[in-house]
Amino acid sequence: MQAKVTESKQYVSMKEGATALAPAHERLKYWEDYTASELVGIRCTSYAEAGLDARQRNFDLGAFRIADIVGNEHVVERSMPQVQRHPKHALLACLLMDGEAFFFQSGRCTMVHSGDLIVYNSVKPYLFGFTRPMRLLMVDISPSDLFESASALANESLIKVDGHLRAGKMLTQPVRETLLGFLADPLSEKAPSVADDVCARLRLICQSQSHEKLSGEEVAALRLLKAEQFIAEHIADPLLDAEVVAKHVAMSVRHLNRVFEVHQCSVTQWIWRERLEMAHRQLVDPALMTRSISEIALGCGFSTQSHFAREFKSHYGLTPSQHRMMLVGR
Repeated sequence: MQAKVTESKQYVSMKEGATALAPAHERLKYWEDYTASELVGIRCTSYAEAGLDARQRNFDLGAFRIADIVGNEHVVERSMPQVQRHPKHALLACLLMDGEAFFFQSGRCTMVHSGDLIVYNSVKPYLFGFTRPMRLLMVDISPSDLFESASALANESLIKVDGHLRAGKMLTQPVRETLLGFLADPLSEKAPSVADDVCARLRLICQSQSHEKLSGEEVAALRLLKAEQFIAEHIADPLLDAEVVAKHVAMSVRHLNRVFEVHQCSVTQWIWRERLEMAHRQLVDPALMTRSISEIALGCGFSTQSHFAREFKSHYGLTPSQHRMMLVGR
């Protein structure tokens, strides 16, 4: 009778730290020391009445490290003294799973929502604040392991992928699924394929000209993302049109229209659709009830109220006034 042989699974090295392991008055210091040893040197401030309640799991895949961070509201700061005391040249790619946050670096403050992914450089001071309970997945990787030129992103202060845009989801969802799948079962044999997949997608996000190992669909998603983000940032500008967007993304209008076929519309149609949807939301926003319909129309990029009213009724079957009155009548 043959003995049954059970193969033992090999897991990636993991370390874990939690503020619950430290006395209440030492939790901030504990968190700063643990984060400095496993991730990056920071200073932490808690605004929760009960103090900081946070947990961090750290996995070393060789090609990069993953941090899974859960906590209540708090702010981490990597000031110039921390940069000098704990030098580290790394790219930190952060996918916010839950919560809301703000990120400040190089004079730029960016709101980060659940589903968004940001990439920033650890050599520059920054402030990262979480305004409510959060979960963050962070990839810690050396630029030299991601790009042929270690200085490829030396001057880059922040890259943000809006997870609420269609193209943003196409880029962030695979990263999200790959990381969560690995964290659920962090086997050593999975590490190489996880590293290859995540690195390829981070290259796509960070450098539009680096398309190695990327499908045509992924390249198109990157171009669509750039166009969508530009439109969202300039939607209130009445001069925004297809030519302006095409120039920004260095494409012809004809080629860009092909990219927008995933939305089943042209670039121009997308711009007007986004303007109408923004106005539709603002008209029934209780905080904007004192703003006139004309002000909302102009603020959403329409040149005249009559043009806005005509397009709004054609799209929604109601006039802007009728749509607003529906809220009042509830």
